[in-house]
Amino acid sequence: MRIPHHLVRARSGLWSFRQRVPVELQPVVGRLTFKRTLRTCDMKEARLRALMLAASYAQAFAVLRERRVEKLSKKEADELIARLTESTNLRDLTLHRTQAPDGTINERWQIDSPEDVQLYRQMMELTAAMDRRALPRPSLLYGPMAAAAPAPSPAPKPAIETITLGKARDAWLASIKGSTLPKTWTIKKTAVEMLTSFLGERTKIHAITRSDLARWYQHMRDGGASTPTLTNKQSYIGGKGGFFDWALASGYYPKGDNPANGHVSYSTREKRARRKFGFKAYDSHQVQVLFAPAAFESLPLPARWASLIGLYTGARASEVGQLLIGDVFEDGGVPCIQISDEGEHQRVKTDVSLRTVPVHPDLVALGLLKWIEGLRAEGHTRLFPGAKAEAKNGQGNWVSKAFSRYLAEVGKNWPNARRGFHSLRKTLIQELQGAGVVSELRAQIVGHELDDEHHATYSRDFTVKEKLEGLGAHSPGLLSLNYGLNLEALRPLVDPALLPEGSLPKNSRRARSNA
Repeated sequence: MRIPHHLVRARSGLWSFRQRVPVELQPVVGRLTFKRTLRTCDMKEARLRALMLAASYAQAFAVLRERRVEKLSKKEADELIARLTESTNLRDLTLHRTQAPDGTINERWQIDSPEDVQLYRQMMELTAAMDRRALPRPSLLYGPMAAAAPAPSPAPKPAIETITLGKARDAWLASIKGSTLPKTWTIKKTAVEMLTSFLGERTKIHAITRSDLARWYQHMRDGGASTPTLTNKQSYIGGKGGFFDWALASGYYPKGDNPANGHVSYSTREKRARRKFGFKAYDSHQVQVLFAPAAFESLPLPARWASLIGLYTGARASEVGQLLIGDVFEDGGVPCIQISDEGEHQRVKTDVSLRTVPVHPDLVALGLLKWIEGLRAEGHTRLFPGAKAEAKNGQGNWVSKAFSRYLAEVGKNWPNARRGFHSLRKTLIQELQGAGVVSELRAQIVGHELDDEHHATYSRDFTVKEKLEGLGAHSPGLLSLNYGLNLEALRPLVDPALLPEGSLPKNSRRARSNA
């Protein structure tokens, strides 16, 4: 689990570290965040100290999660979190950093005062207590006096299979190749090869620590990597289904904390910037221009239907491109489109992306069901037969490109902004929000995961009728969408049978013959 943290700079120039407590542990810890003063004005030093603090807090949270099974009291939780964070008091123990010719950074704590000795003894007591209770130790760097302290008896550890980082890299890439898009596989390969190059191919994977990963992330940041780049690398190496997640499941890494996770997160300012430069929704005027019959006929027939499906369902380009004939069906008399990963070559972004979306009456009026029946009668199994099932950039790449070329022409005089097929999804979400559709219903229609863990645990799935009609007079559903399109003029462009063969638009005639 990624545990968000970030740095804050005071007017004095000193940096502070803020660590958010995971939602499920907030009732146990009794607070939402921790704040620690780093007592430095140097950005690089602050980042290093923040990374080490984040690693220690992650260890502390892992301990609390394990003890929570046995109903750890709030008093015990407070004591344990205080002692764990006390053991990384950067104010009292001085950090020494040296860099070898090969680029390796060595770090140690100096212990040379009575206060340092007292703090060190507290660390030793905590370590011994955790050994007695069979809990994981926090990641600590011991100074010169470590040899003078009696070493506690190690708790028995489960046997793990040793494997080098290089071999683990190759095995992981081989395990995900069959279920990953070629482009995504290449990106993941680049990330794990960067880690292997930094730590060395012969490094034993079970010996890699959170500090090793912290050095890697800092190395990339020092090399100019941005937060989005670091976040992506973290998701591939430390996220769900990532390299270390696979290593833990395969028995190559000790069970417990994922050492590659929890190091990088977006600051409040970076989150604002991402929202500012993300895809923009189309306003009502732009929707009218995009779907004006005179312009819309320049799109090939499959791209027209893909665009309309995106506008009325909020489906991603990849979800639209991989649709099968069998994904369109009736449920209780309501025609529906199912976003699924059950068919061959079908994939979804996340588990919540698996959903059933009612077909809006505008799509029915335009002849969507009739068009699909025509494809079925011709023996097709895919909604868009021309899409390549094993396309390198995904089955929605064709519609994204076709729509982008079309957009570049019809929207060439619009204000500069990031727009594309994905903007149709954002348009639908904002239209539903403006119509008063509740967030839980919107999330299930478009396949979004709500941030509040309460919803995932206790909410139920809405029926297709509820998604279409809403939950009552004051809680509408998908029927509240009203783009005001000229359906009568658009239908001949998506149902070529309504026009005489001689007047059939060129693109439509070619699309029908290739269907």
